[in-house]
Amino acid sequence: MRLAGVSVVRDEADIIEAWVRHNLFFLDHLYIVDDGSTDQTTRILDILVSEGLPVSVTSEKSLAAYHQGERTTALIAYAMAASSWDFVFPLDGDEFIVAEDRAALETDLAAIGGYRLGGLNPRHYLMTEQDDLEEPCPLTRLRHVAVHEPYIFKVIVPGALACERGFAIVDGNHRATKWDVTLPATLLPNVQLAHFPARSEAQLVSKGIAGYLRWTARTDFSHGAPDRLLEGVGILKEEDDIKVRAIGRLAEALGADRGGRTARLQPFVERRGEVRYPELARIFPYRRVLSATDDLVHAFKAALDENRELRQGGATFQSRLFGAFSRHQKSLRRRLTALRHGQDVPKEPIGYY
Repeated sequence: MRLAGVSVVRDEADIIEAWVRHNLFFLDHLYIVDDGSTDQTTRILDILVSEGLPVSVTSEKSLAAYHQGERTTALIAYAMAASSWDFVFPLDGDEFIVAEDRAALETDLAAIGGYRLGGLNPRHYLMTEQDDLEEPCPLTRLRHVAVHEPYIFKVIVPGALACERGFAIVDGNHRATKWDVTLPATLLPNVQLAHFPARSEAQLVSKGIAGYLRWTARTDFSHGAPDRLLEGVGILKEEDDIKVRAIGRLAEALGADRGGRTARLQPFVERRGEVRYPELARIFPYRRVLSATDDLVHAFKAALDENRELRQGGATFQSRLFGAFSRHQKSLRRRLTALRHGQDVPKEPIGYY
């Protein structure tokens, strides 16, 4: 069985090396789009590629709005064009496959067949007061998980299905559709997904603000606004200082999406691979926020320049269309008037068309 993973990542330097090494224990290849990272994510990925790991990295920065579903669908198509994969795993840069071994993963996948979607139950790791803040690695520092009933958090795509027309991944990788109809999925019984969405105050705040800026740049934001992102920004708006006091509420809003404050101790002991470049695992929260702001400013200026060029050109497409319609109306009126009075139909001036 041949398995690949696809991911669009941005500013995941604190865990990206561990993420690559761990998931390659279960997958044969990773296809990654580096979405304009402002930290050391790009450098870490370059180093891992130079090591000879089966990783393909493309730099493709989105300048304003972030359409995760469309980009992930395109990345899956790219992976399938590059090679023949039995299953493709759409993963975020903070999600780690958890299984006893590769054989156990393949057994679960074989049971669902080669055409039906698979589903992964999450193990959401939480920030708690019991965390050892002296521990730099979030995969070791975070030891508690949200308590919830099993449910499909992310889907796994059979290669045969991914190649069909009309197939698409929905934002968040939580489900997939064919011609906009949601496809059924089967929960894998022996495989989970360790998820580390909230890892530190700096990561949370920058993630919330940058995510808010990029999501609200979408024209369809009002129809698919992520409520938890809006909740997180609302919490930040209540703060009266740079230092966040409501860090617990913010972690709950922007972290795990199930389980709330109920947590149980379950350290991530299934981790595979060793991090070799811990000195690069740093994030730069202000860079992240300012980069998202710069993207929006760039998009706004580009729109202004385009409108200015249209005005200088004399007319927009709409005004040209209205002008042509108005000229046709005048021509028709002249013809009808001439016919009514028994006159010769006037000829249109040369160059009218």
